[in-house]
Amino acid sequence: MSTNTEFSVFEALDLAPIKMKLMHVESGEGWSEQRADAAAAEYRRFLFLMKKYPEAGASPTVEVDTFWHYHILDTMKYARDCEATFGFFLHHYPYVGMGAGANDGERQRAGDRMPALYEAEFGVVVKGDAAFCAYPSKQAAEAAFCAAPSKQASDTAFCAAPSKQASDAAFCAAPGKQASATAFCAAPGKQASDTAFCAAPGKQASDTAFCAAPGKQASATAFCAAPGKQASDIAFCASPGKQASATAFCAAPGKLASDTAFCAAPGKSLQAA
Repeated sequence: MSTNTEFSVFEALDLAPIKMKLMHVESGEGWSEQRADAAAAEYRRFLFLMKKYPEAGASPTVEVDTFWHYHILDTMKYARDCEATFGFFLHHYPYVGMGAGANDGERQRAGDRMPALYEAEFGVVVKGDAAFCAYPSKQAAEAAFCAAPSKQASDTAFCAAPSKQASDAAFCAAPGKQASATAFCAAPGKQASDTAFCAAPGKQASDTAFCAAPGKQASATAFCAAPGKQASDIAFCASPGKQASATAFCAAPGKLASDTAFCAAPGKSLQAA
C-alpha cells in the first residue's frame, strides 16, 4: 500500500473543531488560523507515523503535541477518530524522560527519531520543508498551502487553479487570468481595476464598486438600490425618483423627509405620525 493511500484516512479527519478551539483566545491558545492549519497538517502526519511505527517511540514537535492535547480534550471525538484511523484508542504518554530512573537522553532520542521517520516516509525533515504541507510525498515548496499536490507552491499557493502560477490566480476564482486581472473578483474575464469587490463584471470598479448597478457610476448608486439615479437622489432611500432630501430613511416615496423620515405613515407629517 502506498504512503498516499495509507495517509488518506488521516487526511479525511475533521480537525476543524480542534483548530477552532486552539484559535480561541479566552479558552484556547489564541493561535492564528495559519498556525492552526500548519499544526493540523503536521498532526495528521504524526498520527500516520504513530500508526505505521507504533514501537518507534518518537515524540512530536511542541505544536503537534499541543494539537494532540486539544484533540484529546474532546474525548468523544478523539475516541471516534482513533477508532476510525487506528482501530483502537491511541493513548498519550506525557512523561518521556521524566521521573525517577528516567534516562537523561530518552527525550532527546525520542525527539530525534521523529525527523528520521519524517525523512523516511515523506522525504522531508519535521521542520522547514514539511511545514504547512498536507501531502506526504511532496516537499513544502511544492505543496505548501496548496490543493494541487503535483504542483509547485509557486504554481498554486492560495490558489484553486493547480495548473496556473500563483501570480496568475492567487486569491482568484479565474484560473486562466492574471491575479491583477481578477483577484478578489467574481468576473474572471475582467481586470481587477474593472471588477474588484464588484458584482458587475462588465464595468469599472469606479463605476460599480459596492454597488448593485453595473451600468452606473459609484457616485450615482453606491449603497443604493436605484441604478438609474444619483446617490444624492436616492442613497439610503427606497424611492428612486426622489431627492435624498425628500425621502432618505423613508418608506414614503412621495413625501418629504421632514414629513415621514423614520416613519411608517407615508401620508402623514412627522408630527402627525
